[in-house]
Amino acid sequence: MKRAIREHLRDFVAIGVLIVLAIVATGVILVKQQANFPSWVPILGQEHFELKAEFTSAQAVTPGQGQTVDLSGIKIGTVKAVNLENGVAVVTMNIDPKYAPLIHKNASLLLRPRTGLQDMTIDIDPGTPGSPEVKEGSTVPLADAQPNVNPDQILASLDGDTQSFLQLLLQGASQGLYGHSKQLSAGLRRFEPTVRDIARINSALAERRQNLRRVITNFGKLSTELGHRDTELARFVRSSNTVLGSFAKEQNAIRSTLQEFPPTLRQTQSTLTSTNRLALVLGPASRKLIPSAQALAPALRQVRPLFRETKGPIENQIRPFARKIQTPLKHLNQLSKPLATTSTSLSKAFSELNLVLNSLAYNPPGAKDEGYLFWAAWLNHDTNAVFFTQDASGPLRHGLVELSCNTAFLAEAVAGSDPFLHTLMQLSNVPSQREIADHDPNNCFVF
Repeated sequence: MKRAIREHLRDFVAIGVLIVLAIVATGVILVKQQANFPSWVPILGQEHFELKAEFTSAQAVTPGQGQTVDLSGIKIGTVKAVNLENGVAVVTMNIDPKYAPLIHKNASLLLRPRTGLQDMTIDIDPGTPGSPEVKEGSTVPLADAQPNVNPDQILASLDGDTQSFLQLLLQGASQGLYGHSKQLSAGLRRFEPTVRDIARINSALAERRQNLRRVITNFGKLSTELGHRDTELARFVRSSNTVLGSFAKEQNAIRSTLQEFPPTLRQTQSTLTSTNRLALVLGPASRKLIPSAQALAPALRQVRPLFRETKGPIENQIRPFARKIQTPLKHLNQLSKPLATTSTSLSKAFSELNLVLNSLAYNPPGAKDEGYLFWAAWLNHDTNAVFFTQDASGPLRHGLVELSCNTAFLAEAVAGSDPFLHTLMQLSNVPSQREIADHDPNNCFVF
C-alpha cells in the first residue's frame, strides 16, 4: 500500500483536493438553497424557534424552496413544512430566535406572493407590544391567518350580469383610452391629492382595525361564557367570531393594496410617457421605410430567375457531389485517428530525442569531466588518424581492383544484351577489353 501511494502520490493528492472541493461546493450549494438544518449539523446547523399557523388554503407554499417569513419587510425565518390537519392547512415556520420576542399572541399572518410567479411569503403583524409573547411550538389560530386572495376568486364571486357589465366597462375603457395617452397621463397626475387622502383614510382604518380587534376579542370572551350554557349558541357565536375576524383581517389586504397604488400610478405614468415618445419616433421612421418596402418587391421579383437557374446545379451537381464525398470523408476521418496517434507518438519520440541531444550537448560547469560533444571531437580526430595515409587523396582507405581481358570481354558481352547494365558500365567507367590490351598487350592486367 505504501509503495502504491509513493508511486501514485500525485494521483492521491489530486483525488484528495477534488474531495475537499466537492465538500466545499456542496456546502456552498446547501447554504445558497437556504436549507433548514438542525443545530447538531456542524457549521450549517442553527437553532430555530418553531411556530405554526392555520390557513384555509396554503396554495403555492412549498417547503425547501427558500420561502421566507417576513416582519416589517425583514426576513426573520423560513417555511419548514406544510401539513393537512382536520381539513386545515398547518404551516410550520422556523423563526430566528432573536426575532421571536417580537411576536405576540395576538399576532396575525398573511400569505402573499412576492412576484407574479406565486413564490409565496408569510407577512407577520407582530401584534400589540403589551400583550404576552408567543410560545415556541404554539399555533396561530385560523382567525388570525389569512391566505392569498387571487383575482379569480373575486371575479368568481360576481354574478353573470355583473361580469358582463365589467367586461363591457373594460372594453369601453380600452376604446376610450386608445390614442389619449397624454390626457390619461394628465388625469393620473390629478390623482395625487386623492392618494394623499386615501393615505389618511388608511391611517384611520388601521386605528379602526385595532378597535375592531379589541371588540372582537371581548365578543369572543362573551361568546365563550355563553357557550357553557347553550351549545347551539356557542357554535353560533364562534362562527360569528370567525366571520367577523375574517372581515377585520381583510382590512390588512386593502391597506396593502392602497399602499402599492401610488408607485403603480407613477410607474404607469412613466410607461405612458415612454410609449408616447416611442410613438412619436416610430411614426416618421415607419413612413421613411415605405419607399424601401415598395422597392423590395421588384427586387425580389428580379431575384427569382437567379433562384430558378441555381436550382438545377444545386440539385444535380452540388447535392450528388456532397453525397459522394461523404464516403471519402468517413475514410479520412478513420485515417485521421491513427494519424493522430502516430503524431502523438512521434511528438513523444522527438521529445525523447531532444532530451538525448540536450544530454549530449550539456557541459556541466566546474566538473572535471567534459561533456559528450568534447569527446566527439576527439573521436573524429582519432577516426581521421586511423584512415589517414599521407597522400593527396585524403583520409580514405585504398583498395586494389584487378580486371583481366577475359573478365572485360564477358562484361561487355553481358552489358551488350541489357541497356541498363550497359549504362551502368559506362557510368562506372570500367575499362574495356580494347583499353586493357592497348595498355599492356603482354599481361592484359590493369592496376
